[in-house]
Amino acid sequence: MESKNLSRRDFLRLSAMGAAGMALAACAVPAAPAQPAGTGAAAEAVEVRWAHWWGDQFKPVLPMDEAKTNTKIKEEIYPWGEFVPKILTQLAAGTAPDIIQQDASHHPTFYPKNIFVPFDEAWAAAGIEKEKWNVDQTLECGYEGKVMGCSLFTMQAKMAYVNLDLAKKAGYDTSKLPLWGKDNFDKWHWPEFIEFLKAVTVKNADGTYDQYGYSRAMAMTWDVYYHAASRKALPVDDVWNMAETKSLITEAAFIQSVQETVDMTNLHGVAPTLEAQQGIQGGLFRAGKAVVDFSWSNQTYLEAKLPFELGFMHCPYPEVRVHSLGANELHVNKASQVIPQAQAVAITHTTDREVAKKMYEINGSLPAYEPTYYLQFMPEGQLGDIASVQNSRIKGLSSCSYCTEDVFLFNRGTIWGKVYPFADKALQTELDNALLNQKSVEQAMADAAAAIDAEIAATNAKS
Repeated sequence: MESKNLSRRDFLRLSAMGAAGMALAACAVPAAPAQPAGTGAAAEAVEVRWAHWWGDQFKPVLPMDEAKTNTKIKEEIYPWGEFVPKILTQLAAGTAPDIIQQDASHHPTFYPKNIFVPFDEAWAAAGIEKEKWNVDQTLECGYEGKVMGCSLFTMQAKMAYVNLDLAKKAGYDTSKLPLWGKDNFDKWHWPEFIEFLKAVTVKNADGTYDQYGYSRAMAMTWDVYYHAASRKALPVDDVWNMAETKSLITEAAFIQSVQETVDMTNLHGVAPTLEAQQGIQGGLFRAGKAVVDFSWSNQTYLEAKLPFELGFMHCPYPEVRVHSLGANELHVNKASQVIPQAQAVAITHTTDREVAKKMYEINGSLPAYEPTYYLQFMPEGQLGDIASVQNSRIKGLSSCSYCTEDVFLFNRGTIWGKVYPFADKALQTELDNALLNQKSVEQAMADAAAAIDAEIAATNAKS
């Protein structure tokens, strides 16, 4: 790795700032959020309801949030798969919480409904400097020119986790892998990755598998979006402004990307069929039946205490490296009776250095406000390796200079614009048809495009 002889202090001093829309910040201490009238130290704490799906991850920092904003935070935790329907039901009933956490993929569902209070004025009152966010927040979580949320972290990377024990068991020399810290880190292209998966896949004469190279059928929508982005191919014509007019999934670059994901199962035999991956508790990777899994750069696999040695690498790419915008953010319900206090909590949690540092220690995801400041607190050990992979393609945050070259940025939150999730489901249906050999990739994409374009036309006609 080019920077392995560079001290952390030297790196922090020399790091370049900004590029490709990444307005990375200097490190002045942010002003504390202004206390709403009537909520001084002697006032009774105001209850603020906060809905999210992060389990107990926030509990260690909630007392800090409460003390700094004179609030009492009531968490409302829902499973990921139930979160959006639950919040929509509460909004319709007028019982939604004050702070509603959002994943970027939720934006198309919620933003056009005009249910959140913009943060522009609250940021100005609190002394929050817009240029100190990791990226332009009007792009990452903005709508119609207003900032709708406070980002919780610099967007995680889609990275590769490797079961080194299984790779060695298959006879592979793991010193050749482009793991974090190696000179060849993030230099593998797609063909090299496929050859590796072939080498570590163990298939028996009767057609059964002792182990797969990759953990699941990769022709899943989000895997396809990232893979296609490496060819700068996106599924719709305007992924930034939710102003789509047509799908682009029948273009050659997108079809080639889909074909490569389908081929992992149907041609190369390094990934399971849809049927083979069913019924495995926790999935094939956790079960020790697959060598590689692509997943987010966070603490999840470390907390699982998997009974095998892990290696960490970035996702190999067909043409150019990829990084996406669109993390998780805190939003304030326009119908809340405690808007000033809810905004104070959201601002404090995402910009206060004490709070953000503690969250960084917990999950290894770099805070979105003043990100360069927190590099000095990079976690140690495996979580530090994961955090380093996450930052490696972001100019100004990366200690790997070549890793930031020719990186394609896209916004995963607005990947389909206003027709998400309809378009995502329509595409997945046709991806399944291609995986099951019921249709060619070309025909499957043509059929998906026809349904999606009709939905785009109908949606735009209502606007």
